Amino acid sequence: MPTSAPRRTGSFVLTEDVAVRVTGQARTAAAMLREHIFAQTGYLLAESQDGMLMVSHDPAMRGLGPEGYALLVSNDAVMLRAGTQAGLRHGVQSFRQLMTRDGTVRAADLRDSPAFAWRGVSSALLPPAEMRKAIDKMAAYKLNVLHVFPEGDPDALRELVEYGRDHGITVVPELSPATIELLDLFPSRWVHIGSAKLSARFAGLLQRHGRLPVRWHDGSTDVLGPHGRLIEGDDGLRAVATAGWVGGLGTASAVSPATV
Repeated sequence: MPTSAPRRTGSFVLTEDVAVRVTGQARTAAAMLREHIFAQTGYLLAESQDGMLMVSHDPAMRGLGPEGYALLVSNDAVMLRAGTQAGLRHGVQSFRQLMTRDGTVRAADLRDSPAFAWRGVSSALLPPAEMRKAIDKMAAYKLNVLHVFPEGDPDALRELVEYGRDHGITVVPELSPATIELLDLFPSRWVHIGSAKLSARFAGLLQRHGRLPVRWHDGSTDVLGPHGRLIEGDDGLRAVATAGWVGGLGTASAVSPATV
């Protein structure tokens, strides 16, 4: 559920005469919104300075965090605002959820930002078309991390990373010291190391490449201290995040950044 969503009545009705107003650096999000509207209704909306459907990038917005947005839908207009591109993408997805098959958009006054910075799924590499469909679904649910086990064609991996980036999804590889040569395919700040302990050698190698490790945990206290801080190893190895499974696998945590 959104952070704030007071109940409103009414709806905004999309027609072929509705125009989109773009302000600030919101053109990419506006194009995404127009594509979704076209796919749903067949209306290819024009852009206009006085359009009733406004998509606005406003870096001065406060209180929404790096991925938050505000979406107001009334009977007469739609206003989507965010301070970041990620926030605009999430607002577009919420607009899609409010839009019915006949192009009616339910009235809403939403302010939302995610509770967790890391919202992802783990997957083996599937054929490229299936991976693109998975990324599309992830974006619809406002997920932002795809954790993969890299293998196969390097060009296909690059295309996966680029498609994910275009949809707000960071592709994080699970690497080991033996597969570190694949690092250049993934610009992600994070590198997953599975459930293995982080050796000083591997930590130093990642650090030299400007990367930070993330590992699985099961929520047990022998891995995490009371404040989500790794207790194994020395202080130099504590610059690591820990990711757990949500739903049925023993923990309800997502990611807990360690304190250095």
